[in-house]
Amino acid sequence: MSESAPAVVTTTPVREALKEAEEKGLAILFVVDEAQRLRGFLTRKALNAAPSPDLPVEKVLTPPQDVLTVDDPLERASVLLSHYLVLPVVDGERKLVGTLSKDGLLRALSHLAALGEEGLRIRLKPQSPTEIYKALAVLAEENVTLVAVLRGLEGEVIFHVQGVRDPKALEQKLEGALK
Repeated sequence: MSESAPAVVTTTPVREALKEAEEKGLAILFVVDEAQRLRGFLTRKALNAAPSPDLPVEKVLTPPQDVLTVDDPLERASVLLSHYLVLPVVDGERKLVGTLSKDGLLRALSHLAALGEEGLRIRLKPQSPTEIYKALAVLAEENVTLVAVLRGLEGEVIFHVQGVRDPKALEQKLEGALK
């Protein structure tokens, strides 16, 4: 999440909001009330189409249909961001605390999956959930560090581990445990 959200107060004239959007190269401005609670958003197109540049932005804003809260899981953000460029993030009092973009989501998911970290990725295709636990037991016996567990395609499970001394021996041990 980016903790800076481009926002104007509801009483800001359209003229000023448009100037800010143009100067900062923004496609979207969020609108908050005096207590910083999210009221809606504005696009440059909506600002340019306003009947008067002197109108307060609260007269031309679009109420938000979807917002994220600071406690929302990444899965929800992922689903919502398939429809938006950026989403506002609010706290429990609906105060605007930041934004999340597709780039931000990708960074968060990459961090969660430990992409870019060193280590060995072991791909298994377990026949039952029990086999996943057997594989984890083998990894624990080998005293390797489990960095991430990911679901791959077609039932594949990917274990990202560090501290493997002998990758071939570990693979053989895993195969033996899963038979």
